Amino acid sequence: MVYPLSQKASIQILYITSLLLSSNALPQLPGGASVQEDTSQVSINERPDANSAVTNLPITVTIFSDSPGPKICRGSPAASLTLPRPDGLGLRTGSQCYNLPSVAGCGNFVANKDDGCEARLFEEPACVSYVNTAVFMPENRAVGGMWRSFSVECGIPAPDPASLGAPPLQGMMQDIKRPHQG
Repeated sequence: MVYPLSQKASIQILYITSLLLSSNALPQLPGGASVQEDTSQVSINERPDANSAVTNLPITVTIFSDSPGPKICRGSPAASLTLPRPDGLGLRTGSQCYNLPSVAGCGNFVANKDDGCEARLFEEPACVSYVNTAVFMPENRAVGGMWRSFSVECGIPAPDPASLGAPPLQGMMQDIKRPHQG
C-alpha cells in the first residue's frame, strides 16, 4: 500500500537528498574560481591570477537555427567557427564573409573586448542586404535575427566615450509631464 507524503515530509526528504548530493550543488564554477566553506556558508572566490583566463579567450562564433530565448540561444548549434586572433593589438583584419547552409535565428559571438571584433549580419548569401551588427563580448550573449551570411572584422578600436557626445534624449525626459499620482 502506498501512502501519500505530507508536504512537510516531502520537503524534509528533498532537504536530506540535497545534503547527500551536495557534490552536485555547484557542478560548474567559473574559470579560476574556488569554493570555501566556513560555518555552513559558501563563498566563491576567484584566484588573483584568474584574469589571465579572460585574456586567452578564443574568438568564436556559434550559430543556431532556432530563435533566441530570454538569455541564450535555443536548439542545437547549426555552425561553429573559431577565428584566429589579430596579429597585434589595434591592427585591423580584413572583413571575411561567411555563408551559412540555412537561415540562422540566433548566434553567440564571444571574444575579448581587446580583440575589437564585430560581425555584420546579412539577410542574403555573399554578405548582401545588411541586417544588424553583433559586437563580440567576453560572455555568451544571444543575438537574434534572421540572416544567411555574416562578415567578421577584428582589431576595431573601441570608441572614446567623450567623442560619442551626449545621448540624444538627454534632458528631454525632465520636460515630460507625468500624470498626477495621489
